[in-house]
Amino acid sequence: MLKPCTIVLGLAQDCALAEGDLIGADRGALICAQAHRRMVMAIGDFDSVTPPQKELIRQYADQMQVLPAMKDETDALSALRWAAGQGYNPMVLIGGIGGRQDHQLANLLLVMHQKLPVILREKNNELFCLDPGRHVFHPDARRFISFFAVEPAVLTLEGFLYPLDHYVMDRGDTIGISNEIAADEAVLTLDQGRVLVVRSRDDGE
Repeated sequence: MLKPCTIVLGLAQDCALAEGDLIGADRGALICAQAHRRMVMAIGDFDSVTPPQKELIRQYADQMQVLPAMKDETDALSALRWAAGQGYNPMVLIGGIGGRQDHQLANLLLVMHQKLPVILREKNNELFCLDPGRHVFHPDARRFISFFAVEPAVLTLEGFLYPLDHYVMDRGDTIGISNEIAADEAVLTLDQGRVLVVRSRDDGE
């Protein structure tokens, strides 16, 4: 059975996109607490919050783990590792897109290379990776769908506006950008490799 959680990062506007249990990562924990949302875990170095804000976080967290400010991994990765250890699947990251480009790139790399069931989500975009298998998609509000090779991939797209048949996609190949679902059900068959999937829409759609 799936056991989803949402890891709230510091750029989240609110918790509206959250599903399942909440985990607050650093300043994301303050966002949860200020929204009066209970967390199963608050984790981070919390160097950007005041002592009263830190106390507010404690009041809304079942557990709180304070990390050293000098460390080898981001608060987001620490939160992911904790969530994975609890058996959560999928793990949705919100508040990880926008702001500093180094932080945004680090969050994207988490999705691409951690081999964990991670979804990076915000209002207009959703990013996740898929491994070999048959994957079914249905239309939703994010009407554009793009595929990028994280590892060299062989893929077939059926039910999409731009189909592909056993296409060999190398890293850096952009043929998979801005596709759309053209049927009630569309199928990606991935024979080998790993792909990054981006579902997106324009502002105002």
